Amino acid sequence: MSQSPRVPVSVWMWWTAVLVAALPLAGTAQSSSPTASQLWDDYTHYIQVARPQLAAEAAAGVIEADAGELLDAVEASRFADPTRVFERAAGMSDIAEISVQIQDKIQQARLERSREPARIAADIDRLTRGQRAFENATERLAAAGQFAAPQLLAALLDKDRADQHPAILRAITIIGRPLVAPLSIALPRLDPVAQGQVARALAEIGYPQAVPALKRVAEDPATDPTAREIVIAAIGVIADDTRVNTSTSAAELYLALGEGAYRVATTEPLALDTFDRDTGSGVVWRYDPRLTVTGEPGLVPVVVPGPIAGDAVALQAARTALSLDPDLDQALSLFLMANLRRENRLSGQADPSYPGNLPEPGYYARVAGPDRLHDVLGRALDDLDPDLALDAIAALADTASLDALRPLVRGLGYPDRRVRFRSAEALAYAMPAESFENDFRVVPVLGDAVRQGDLPLALIVTPDRDDRNALNAAVANLGYRTLETPSVDQAAGLVANTPGVDLIVVQGNRATVVQADNDAASNFKLAATPIVAFVDAASQPALSARFADQPRVSVVVAEGQNVEPAVRQAAERFGGTALTSDEATGFALRALELLKEIAVTDTAYDVGDALPALIAAVQDPRPAVAVGAGDVLARLDNPDAQAAVASAAINGTGDTQVAHLADLADSANRHGNLIPALMSDDILALVKSSGAAGDDDLALAAAQAHGALNLPTRNAVDLILGE
Repeated sequence: MSQSPRVPVSVWMWWTAVLVAALPLAGTAQSSSPTASQLWDDYTHYIQVARPQLAAEAAAGVIEADAGELLDAVEASRFADPTRVFERAAGMSDIAEISVQIQDKIQQARLERSREPARIAADIDRLTRGQRAFENATERLAAAGQFAAPQLLAALLDKDRADQHPAILRAITIIGRPLVAPLSIALPRLDPVAQGQVARALAEIGYPQAVPALKRVAEDPATDPTAREIVIAAIGVIADDTRVNTSTSAAELYLALGEGAYRVATTEPLALDTFDRDTGSGVVWRYDPRLTVTGEPGLVPVVVPGPIAGDAVALQAARTALSLDPDLDQALSLFLMANLRRENRLSGQADPSYPGNLPEPGYYARVAGPDRLHDVLGRALDDLDPDLALDAIAALADTASLDALRPLVRGLGYPDRRVRFRSAEALAYAMPAESFENDFRVVPVLGDAVRQGDLPLALIVTPDRDDRNALNAAVANLGYRTLETPSVDQAAGLVANTPGVDLIVVQGNRATVVQADNDAASNFKLAATPIVAFVDAASQPALSARFADQPRVSVVVAEGQNVEPAVRQAAERFGGTALTSDEATGFALRALELLKEIAVTDTAYDVGDALPALIAAVQDPRPAVAVGAGDVLARLDNPDAQAAVASAAINGTGDTQVAHLADLADSANRHGNLIPALMSDDILALVKSSGAAGDDDLALAAAQAHGALNLPTRNAVDLILGE
């Protein structure tokens, strides 16, 4: 009988230990939850060995782990580079989506940690613990960016930490540009010693956005002489490396600072220094020295919604400029436009940077007066900002005389229909007795409003018929009505007899696009209309350069899939949101009321300029619009106008037909019988048929029209005799 092989004692001890470890202990859980470090190691391991299903199981635990503990695990792990892990995970369909979520979670944790006040304070303390500690601490403070400014400044203001000040100032200059905005806000309100320290640091950074605050301190008669010398020297250092004019006043420099923020927010909001790319928010800085009494940092970041970041900074700069020079008109204009645009962009969100004791922006727009509103309107039209333009138009309409309203003529050719119609309404309400330049453009826009539906209109321009058909189909899919033409010039007649064009879509070579732009510029109805030009790849760079200063022209490489996105983007950027049916009807009814008043008022306007639109509108499917158009036509001494009303009266139905018969009677009473003989016969037939049908309202209205038209007496005799 053979004996079993002998197992070494060490192996028995090892196996016993495993078994014991596997058995539950009394009163304890059978197993503890894996740590964030274990989960991260499992997740990265299975990705590296291409086991996506096991990686997905680990990822489910990673995404639930504490964010701080997960970040610690990532930073402590020596087994895998996170960047390479996520790149590899992106190619695995089973875990690609959750891996993006994990990456976002780690990034958010890293962001929050870099901005933790306690961590920033600890890093400031490390600045004086040797060169290596200084470099590591400065790197972490740089990651915090502008959010490190409050505690860095607080440390500078702490006299008990004077031995640390040189290292702190050195770190400030290394971090550089992100600290300029908050330190500049604080500078004018610091004590003389701190003013000198911060001024030197700003000079070392060398960023020109610090100059307005430096100049403000230099101009302040209460500034300490020694601090003033340091500040003036700092201005000189920055001016030597930039184009800053040192003779410019502080108020004008703040104006320039605000205009710069406004301009950047118009074209490239992510380029703002105070825009926080990590969170998509903006930051407006305030300094309150009272907070320092209680040991808190006096610098306070006010986080605002990202879309208003530039406007909030511009508003703050404009207010500062006005506090230094109340007669600086352009600063008031900047205040108005930034304040109005800020409100437009909020979309219902709160703006904690706007003082609660300030009235709403429309109040200031009306108080400021027409000259400043002209600045706002001009800027809105230049920027193709329909919401801001509408704000300016509304304020002008409420407060301005005709002379002050005349700049609104420019709005009559604007691509956004609301701006066109509101401009025409404001100018029409003025009812000028004397002619003024371009007054002939007002009534046609009112006419466009009358017959304008809720669908936008696009002009499709290309010499090639097949290209026109393809573009027409793509643009129509986006909800546009379209007009097709080989060139803009050949479409002049169509454009003159249609509502304003909302978009021009061009396809062709360089010459085609340039000619389309030139032709549009010479037509007042198209001069401001956005253009989307589809060209070949070789033509795109030169055309983009040519139109670099014309934001309304978008140049896109012609590819089938590009059409709809490019058209949609241009429409959203320049054309405003589409009119609703209710809005379109509202504009039409207001325009009709104004046209009716123009028809009976001694004014420079000629209601006849809207005749084609009114003739079309009398057949409008919207009863209120059709009736309103008939009311206006009845006031025109014009055979075509009376014939249009008569046709609607003869062929109409219901209450609208009764109303048009009343309009026909009104027209005949005012101007006599201007309709053709055949229509007179139709009116008589209507009188007979309505009477026979027993429709009293229709019969009475038809009889009234018959009598007003002064038709032969024999007709009445025939009716009496029943023949």
